[in-house]
Amino acid sequence: MTYKLNRNSHYKPWALSNFNCLLLIFICSLLSACNDSSNTDEQNKSTNSSKTTTARGFFGDMQSSDTFTSVERNTYVELPEDHKSHPDFQLEWWYLTFVLSGENGQEFGLQYTLFRFNTDKAPDKSTARPVVRNWANVQQWMGHASLHTLNHHYFEERFASGGVGNAYVKPQPFTTVIDDWVWKATRRKAETEAQVDSQAMFPSMLTFAFGQRHTRDTNQPSNVTSKPSEGELPRKDGSQNDAVDRASPADTQLNNEVARRNNAVKVALSLDSTGPFIKQGNNGYSKKAQDEKLRSYYYSQPFINAKGTINIEGNNIKVDGKGWFDHEWTSHLANSEALGWDWFSLHLSDGSKLMAFRMHSHTDSKAESESQNAEIFTTASFITKNGMKETVEQADVTITPTGYELIQKGSKQGGEHRSAARSVPTSWRIQLPTKNIDVSVSAFKEKQWNESLFPYYEGRVEVEGSHSGNGFMELTGY
Repeated sequence: MTYKLNRNSHYKPWALSNFNCLLLIFICSLLSACNDSSNTDEQNKSTNSSKTTTARGFFGDMQSSDTFTSVERNTYVELPEDHKSHPDFQLEWWYLTFVLSGENGQEFGLQYTLFRFNTDKAPDKSTARPVVRNWANVQQWMGHASLHTLNHHYFEERFASGGVGNAYVKPQPFTTVIDDWVWKATRRKAETEAQVDSQAMFPSMLTFAFGQRHTRDTNQPSNVTSKPSEGELPRKDGSQNDAVDRASPADTQLNNEVARRNNAVKVALSLDSTGPFIKQGNNGYSKKAQDEKLRSYYYSQPFINAKGTINIEGNNIKVDGKGWFDHEWTSHLANSEALGWDWFSLHLSDGSKLMAFRMHSHTDSKAESESQNAEIFTTASFITKNGMKETVEQADVTITPTGYELIQKGSKQGGEHRSAARSVPTSWRIQLPTKNIDVSVSAFKEKQWNESLFPYYEGRVEVEGSHSGNGFMELTGY
């Protein structure tokens, strides 16, 4: 069973069972890495001393720890072996974004993402109830699905535990699963050694259904289920264990059937690649700060052709377009100094590709922190149409915000009023003088915001200037 959050319904769905609500709080407490009771003394001591406010990073109050496997400079990404999950690392994601066109000229931005978190909170072996131990598994999963049309945003968030068996990544044949969201390779192995990297993952099929139907035109999602307020950690409480035992199979099956029947979006895409995988940074070792304190293993597949159908509220639309895949794993991006990042994956008109990245950080200046201009590192990868990659160092790339959008937050979450809006840079100028690139990047539409457990911007963009094109933009920490 997977817990689902639909963010775009304009009517009330079936009431969630007490089990589901308590279960979500339990999972969120794991993902948010709540402080254990052993930290209470230290917290009490700090209350009596002078307080300093530490910015919360994109992943809430999660912090990097020596408990997890470290990203090492002299260890490189190996493909196809590293398509798999890396459970000893704290964070990992398999990330697909698509720029799609419909048969009648419609334009879409589509996202499918599977996240894995190692919470370092192993279940209590003395727990008598196996179902509780399964849900308390150290590996937790989160799935995101998002579709932008010109008039609507459909978004759904799902959670699952590694001990339950309905969320996983399998290397051969390559498969990612969270409940009925499935991405699976359709051919087991390559015909030639030269194709082995690409063919281990492609060709493949991506099928998933999500979202609630709209009853009026809007880009602004309505939150219809409760979750922890942003910046607020849920409390743990023993009553959830009893709730697990009381949940009946009929209740959970009914909730799942209702969700499937009400899905507004159904996606079925055939994916194939026309170029090589790209190991970002130095053979997949990707630094996010000059001192390399923030770093990850990271590779991409920017040469994806997508073709298939999207059914939106009963309307079947044939689509095709371009996709970009990122796989990244790390134990170092939950540091408090990594407030967030600005990431761009661009398909340029001459067939080349551009990945541009800008890490921004918390500073002591309130004004600077609020404006999110505290840049600490930039980098880029320029990829020719033939698949040759060049890493562009910080001195040779400039990523500058040129316009901001005021995005309303949820009016009320978890009984607490939240601040009214956030200022998000949705227009940018990216310059790589050594590559004769000077482009303006602007949002495909307004309000491409995912109001999730970890809120962030993820949306399609259009490119103009020295090159034209399109792609995706991700903005976190705003």
